[in-house]
Amino acid sequence: MSFLGTEKYPKEDEFGSFLSSHTGSSNAYTDSEDTVYYFDIDSNFFEEGLDRFAQFFVSPTFTSSATNRELNAIESEHSKNINNDGFRFYQIENDIANPDHPLNRFATGNKDTLLNIPKSNGIDVRD
Repeated sequence: MSFLGTEKYPKEDEFGSFLSSHTGSSNAYTDSEDTVYYFDIDSNFFEEGLDRFAQFFVSPTFTSSATNRELNAIESEHSKNINNDGFRFYQIENDIANPDHPLNRFATGNKDTLLNIPKSNGIDVRD
């Protein structure tokens, strides 16, 4: 979601194109406690790459179209994982954890938890 454009570099594909043109790549993943964002690039372009990367945390744009596409991608990934035994075991672990502990939550997110429920509570997730 964060790699979709910033105020300084507004084009959605600008970071990916910049990395590709300088033998680089980027990715992100979420584990049980953290979300990890990373990139690699030819060292000659590291400073410019780092500036572009940092802008995702300084001034992301979260355009409506990009946000909707990302929510659909998250929903698709969640749907794919529903029948995955590893994810099922992980959810069981969450369900049996102490109710007062943060682990006792739905952990992966989907369109309901990220859009529909906040919207029903009067929250615009893009604000």
